[in-house]
Amino acid sequence: MLGKSLELGEFYKELRIARGLKLKDVAKDNLSISQLSKFENGQTMLAADKMLLAIQGIHMTFSEFGYALTQYQESDFFKTGKRLMELQSQNDIDGLKKILDNYEGTESYAIYNRLNKLVIKAAIYTLDQSFEITIEEKEFLTSYLYAIEEWTEYELYLFGNTLFILSDDDLVFLGKAFVDRDKLYRNLPAHKNRAELVLLNLILILLEHRNFYHASYFVENLEKILTYQDMFARIFLTFLKKVMAYIKGETTDLSDIENYIRLIEQLDNPTLVMYLRTNLKQIISNK
Repeated sequence: MLGKSLELGEFYKELRIARGLKLKDVAKDNLSISQLSKFENGQTMLAADKMLLAIQGIHMTFSEFGYALTQYQESDFFKTGKRLMELQSQNDIDGLKKILDNYEGTESYAIYNRLNKLVIKAAIYTLDQSFEITIEEKEFLTSYLYAIEEWTEYELYLFGNTLFILSDDDLVFLGKAFVDRDKLYRNLPAHKNRAELVLLNLILILLEHRNFYHASYFVENLEKILTYQDMFARIFLTFLKKVMAYIKGETTDLSDIENYIRLIEQLDNPTLVMYLRTNLKQIISNK
């Protein structure tokens, strides 16, 4: 226990000194110089409420402190998620299957290992729809997500990466649960950005399935949380709304959408333009 205390205390001390702060600059009514000193020297641990005060005292957020504590590394499942996206973009089914075969559960809670493996399976399924994901696995995922009263980034990660394996009924069911249970953490920028991406992908899938009623519902909910700073989400949402109008027959040709994509092209973002064109082709393929 002493080793852990000393390690965390020393780390905190390094951050405090690096920011040019003395113990007296951090101390508050509920956090004394003596308590901070003992913590930094590994003599005691701080209670959770005092730890938060100590972190706030060096003008860092708790998430920033945690990120620095892990040597500025993302969690393993987010690292895996990025690798899955890379392999998907390369259509590397064998690479995805290799990750699945070599997956070693690092979670202490067996349910998380099962969910993490399901994310890998879902990535394989996006490239090979003959790859089997059982009804029982889908029910397990749905039951887990619906049981969580307040969705954190992990639940957003799960839902966002398994949307393609769910039925429309489950998509709408969990999507509405997500809209209702995501609000607590929405002021956190990273969480909000991930939530916007989940909603965009949810709308995209519902448009592909021609489920306009529920797609419109999620469009309205996404519009409520967007600000002027959310440029990517705004651009992509406008694109989706134009595509929906075309599919529904409210516009008769693709010129409006093509003009919009050419406008985005002027922003010198070829990756986004390619993404929009790819999705346009995919969405309208069965019109």
